[in-house]
Amino acid sequence: MPQFPRNNRTKRLVSTIITILFCTVLPGCIRKRMTVRSNPPGAMAYIDKQPIGLTPVSTSFTYYGTRNFELVRDGYRPERFLRKISPPWYAIPPLDFFTETLWPFEQRDERIIDVQLSPAPVVSAEALIEGGEQMRLQSTQGIASSAPPTRTPPAPIITQPTVPNAFGPGTNVPILAPAPNLQ
Repeated sequence: MPQFPRNNRTKRLVSTIITILFCTVLPGCIRKRMTVRSNPPGAMAYIDKQPIGLTPVSTSFTYYGTRNFELVRDGYRPERFLRKISPPWYAIPPLDFFTETLWPFEQRDERIIDVQLSPAPVVSAEALIEGGEQMRLQSTQGIASSAPPTRTPPAPIITQPTVPNAFGPGTNVPILAPAPNLQ
């Protein structure tokens, strides 16, 4: 078996190689998790217009930044708001490179979003009928319309390859077809 000289340079090289191997075998990571809770529970939660489930619900996330939250539940007003999710100190560049690749331990970043839902106002049947009557009256007077106006689509262009015309034989001539009757 060969004998290697035992000097400080060799010891440093061996310890550096062991450290690099240790860091590559046990890479660290940052586990990012967001929990959305509502009072009362059971509201449908959306983050950035993507449904994540009924509250209380947890989901993992990848990026920090401003998120668009929306919570919807029957009998309650929909809650829509923006919330900025700031990174912790160990996830700010360039430190995130070390905590995600070289740091051998796992870091957890748990975020909890609590939302208080407020009841929707109750509209009486009389008020609903009154509003409908007002809309009917306005539509007969031409103030408001009950439906958006319909647009007539443009007439399709039909080409025939061999129609004789003033441009010469065998050229394409656009022929306008009658517009379809939409009423």
